[in-house]
Parts: sequence; C-alpha cells; structure tokens
Amino acid sequence: MSYNTLGLYDFNKINNSEFKITFEIPDNCFYNFSELNGEYFIAIKLNPGQTQPSTSFVGHSEKALIINQTLVTKFEQYEKSGVLKNPTAVIGG
Repeated sequence: MSYNTLGLYDFNKINNSEFKITFEIPDNCFYNFSELNGEYFIAIKLNPGQTQPSTSFVGHSEKALIINQTLVTKFEQYEKSGVLKNPTAVIGG
C-alpha cells in the first residue's frame, strides 16, 4: 500500500539567515524535525495504531537556519514497511 503524507509545502525567507518552512500533514500523523550535517529532515509518520493517513490535512511550520548559504530540506514519508518518498528542496547555493 502506498500513500502520500505530505500536502502543500512552502519556504519563506525571514531574514538573511533564516527561512520559515510551512507544510501540511494528515491530522492522524506526526513529524520529527531535525538537522544533520547541514541538511534538515522532516520525517512524517502515522500516529500509533493508525493504518491509513487521514484525508484531512493540518498545517505546521518550523524555522531553519541557512547553512553555508544553502537551505536543504528533505521530507521523509513513512509507512509500516519503511520510507515511502523523499522529496527534497534545495534553496540557494
């Protein structure tokens, strides 16, 4: 079974060192936001006990620093069998 847990997403420059990342996920999912080696990761997973993502999406936002004049963000969408899709956005550079 495959499904999409990432809705609309956007990046807005706050100042010369920060961006605001906004994105939508189903209301029965959660996400983890992390940074590793200059890349940001947004891992989206179903809430415990859920088997399918909801069709109702809710908005979230995070602030991210520009590292080495570039913002790299990778969305990781998970299902029970592992990673489903990894859309990546690169701004700057």
